[in-house]
Amino acid sequence: MSMPDGAQLSEDGKYWWDGSDWQPVPEDGGGSVEVGQLSEDGQWKWDGSQWQPAEDAEGGSGLHEALTSQGFDIAPEAADVDYVTQIHEHLNNWYQGLDANAQAIVDSLSADGADTLLADPEVGVVSADDPLVVAFAGTDKTLGESLEATGQALEQVQS
Repeated sequence: MSMPDGAQLSEDGKYWWDGSDWQPVPEDGGGSVEVGQLSEDGQWKWDGSQWQPAEDAEGGSGLHEALTSQGFDIAPEAADVDYVTQIHEHLNNWYQGLDANAQAIVDSLSADGADTLLADPEVGVVSADDPLVVAFAGTDKTLGESLEATGQALEQVQS
């Protein structure tokens, strides 16, 4: 069975969905895949012989650069638009749900690098060692400032 053009690919780019089962992507890319073509999810790039992570694909490195310019030290592979958007929205919703006093307390702690308290089992807002929250903790920004800066970085790469 040959892979049709535009077939849905797995996250690792090694399998395509035939409508009922995952099939391995042929070594030649399955038809008319051109060198440099991105997968549908934008996470993989065809190098002529196999799918490679699209670190320089639209959004990936652009977001990394945008976050770095905001003062966040985050690994390029963690600067995924979908992941950062999801965590940003989740944290922002949680933060906005706090009253002014609770926001002030969280901001005071986070300005001192205690953003990782968000991963504390008692708080449970994010998982332990979340890359974005670790990046927040590496700055002297409050959580509110970090969320605002992340929102600006996301807007920058999505416009």
